Amino acid sequence: MGREICITSDFIEKELPLAPPLYVSVYLMTKALEGADAATIAQKLRVLESDVLGAWRYWQEREIHGATHGETAQNRIFMEQRPDYSMAELSEYMKHGDMKALLQTAQRKLGKPLTQQDISMIFGLYDWLGFSVDLIEVLLSYCVSDGFKGMRYVEKVAMGWAEEGITTVEKAAEYIEMRKTGYHAIMRAFGQNGRMPVEGEETYMKRWLRDYQFPIEVIKMACERTVMQTGKVSFAYADSILKKWRSAGVKTPADIEALDRAFAAKKTVRVNEPKAPAAQSKQNRFINYPQRQWDFERLEKLQREERDKW
Repeated sequence: MGREICITSDFIEKELPLAPPLYVSVYLMTKALEGADAATIAQKLRVLESDVLGAWRYWQEREIHGATHGETAQNRIFMEQRPDYSMAELSEYMKHGDMKALLQTAQRKLGKPLTQQDISMIFGLYDWLGFSVDLIEVLLSYCVSDGFKGMRYVEKVAMGWAEEGITTVEKAAEYIEMRKTGYHAIMRAFGQNGRMPVEGEETYMKRWLRDYQFPIEVIKMACERTVMQTGKVSFAYADSILKKWRSAGVKTPADIEALDRAFAAKKTVRVNEPKAPAAQSKQNRFINYPQRQWDFERLEKLQREERDKW
């Protein structure tokens, strides 16, 4: 007897009538083959792997996470598996005007004829990651402006955007502005003008700008103090400074100056406090007796009298 799967009546009444038949089939097969990857489900249903990923994306957008192995697993599968499109599939999709225009734009921006692999990867951005044509054009411009024209790099950046929820042109513009303006200003504050941040450094900068929501001037002050106090570039040390400022409610450079004045005033009070009298040293048994008073003139006289006798 086959394994039973549970589907709520609410889902049947509200979701099934709206979903494309293929997506319903993918949903049911994914429930039946719990833990199966997109290739296995595509083989069982005799459909394209990209169709399975498209169905998963559809259910994810409708927040029907039962279609996969839970939200976390779904995101992981969605991100890790790019379909390998055949030339027949690509030729079919290239008949669409917007896709044909996108490939022409990509070829112009990358400055080279596109290979089948390039075309497959570009189409993957559209079909697999769900990026719009406009967003892909922004992505290509962004990568080329940084000096990277390889599609593997472009795809890596695109996956990062998808993981961070950068799925619209507006969000992409905000991210690019943050990275090109904010990141560069922070690197300059550290005296690092000639290089791009590595992944760990970028993680810190995202935290400062997005999570802490500090203005760039405050972050620059933390970076400058880090170099002055440690003599080196330390994102971890700068982060510790910013954490303290965040706890103190700092929002502007003026708030930092106020903290500095309060700290200096407190330090001055400590310095001016009257010192406690020094404790008298204890006498021990070797010096705990009354000291003799010597008459040195009498001693000299006695010494002269002794010499005169000789």
